[in-house]
Amino acid sequence: MNATLDHMTAALNDCDENSPFLLENEAEYQVWRARKLELRQQLDANLVLQLDHTGGLSESQRAQARQQVSAFNFAIFQSAKEMSKLEFLALNSQFGLQRLDSNLGADIDGVTSLRVVGEADERAQYIPYTNRALNWHTDGYYNEPDRSIDAFALYCVNQALRGGGNCLFDHELLYILIRDQAPELLAALMAEDLMRIPPNIQANRVIRGEASGPVFSILSGQRGLRMRYTSRPRYIVWKSDKRSQQALNLVREILVDSAAVIELRLENNQGIVCNNILHGRQAFHDQAMQPGRLIYRARFYDAINIDGDPATASARV
Repeated sequence: MNATLDHMTAALNDCDENSPFLLENEAEYQVWRARKLELRQQLDANLVLQLDHTGGLSESQRAQARQQVSAFNFAIFQSAKEMSKLEFLALNSQFGLQRLDSNLGADIDGVTSLRVVGEADERAQYIPYTNRALNWHTDGYYNEPDRSIDAFALYCVNQALRGGGNCLFDHELLYILIRDQAPELLAALMAEDLMRIPPNIQANRVIRGEASGPVFSILSGQRGLRMRYTSRPRYIVWKSDKRSQQALNLVREILVDSAAVIELRLENNQGIVCNNILHGRQAFHDQAMQPGRLIYRARFYDAINIDGDPATASARV
């Protein structure tokens, strides 16, 4: 592993009480920013990690994965054969992802099988189980604070005939762009009452309670940044004061106009693991009488820790 890149990676992950995401730590921010952007320039976001014969990461691939996550907050992997959900979870554990979120719609093992379902299926009311496009969001933005999603992984069992690609945006890069342009707006984006999700009530039964929180928050242990966001206009209430609206408009402008958007269309037996970055999905079309698009998804209450030591993994707020 390149010694310079190794040093830069370690520095990016070594955030303590002097977190660069605290506005008062301008010097720390400038050092972190320079390292982050330099690492992004030296690496290829589309690098695909080839899993070994066991379906896991070799030592050299772990080093590559560490670099990719530090630079882009995600890594792409390729398996030589179709992975079972058990093998998929075992791979995620190599990224330090252990605490699985068994969300609504997940299978009994906690992994969600994302595919188009019939109209009679109650999941059909949720866009991920249709072939429609998904706009910018982070996973689990509607979760209560004690169930914050810090990472998720996708694995493509079968891709659609047409469409189904993803767009990705590193939330730490978004933070940089906002702080460089209008640092005074970050306080609004970190307000605890900025974003409110009403409860999900169906047939007089509370499926999910109300949840409120910020767009940006700092992971406890100061190891990284968490983002909570959705572009959808329904079932969400944003704080309406002028400063909050200015901040949200800037986020929207950057996501529409930025050249930093990464496009990725997973092929069969490919996957991605990430620190819950901003992402979206294209609409897609399956071929009649053929297996439809099937993606395994796993959500976690952990942030990626490729060293695999739970004692040093990013804890939840």
